[in-house]
Amino acid sequence: MCIRDRPLENLTESMFYVLMALTRGDACGAEITAFAAQVSGGAVRLGPATLYTLLARFEAEGFLREAGTVGCKRYYRLTAAGKAAYDGERARLQRCLDDAARAAITAPASLTKGAEHDENERETDRAPSGALPAL
Repeated sequence: MCIRDRPLENLTESMFYVLMALTRGDACGAEITAFAAQVSGGAVRLGPATLYTLLARFEAEGFLREAGTVGCKRYYRLTAAGKAAYDGERARLQRCLDDAARAAITAPASLTKGAEHDENERETDRAPSGALPAL
């Protein structure tokens, strides 16, 4: 089964930003691309092939629909299913961040002991600065 034939479980970063753009209202491809770049500080750059592949996939999944055209621009609208997918992924990502924050504060003692022991071993196993390790 091709990956395109499987139902979406988790969204990629690009997918997430496309849906995020559409939570603000109808948008054309250029507006979606500009929004993703602006909100991400330039970290997310959607090329035309990626964007239009995602839009077609989301339309097939029922996450969005065409809202109309103005000149040669096609506008897209988020559906209830698309909003639910966006909200679900946003909640999943928030849980991951919450877990990471908790893990940083309350690391299990067994992991902390092992990390201290491993760090001591690494100190003795390191080659002198500038030297290459023996093969």
